[in-house]
Amino acid sequence: MQDVTFETEITRNHLIRLPDALPVGVRARIRVEILTSDDREAAHDAPGNQIARLAQAAREAHLASGGELMGPDEIAAEVRRRRGGVADD
Repeated sequence: MQDVTFETEITRNHLIRLPDALPVGVRARIRVEILTSDDREAAHDAPGNQIARLAQAAREAHLASGGELMGPDEIAAEVRRRRGGVADD
């Protein structure tokens, strides 16, 4: 089982936006935890969340400019290529 945690707003029509990175066509269990304004402010200001927001913005910019997402093997191959073929071992 893989756990994914994210925050989103529930719309007036009671819809939520799921992250694009979630797989399509799989069954999932969703648990809703209503956050207080204090929870939201603390979570918004947490250093890890600031980094996550920057990473998400970079990801969205990459996709918007025509970039494609890579899988783990493709990332490893790209790292090797950029290091001149040197492995991580």
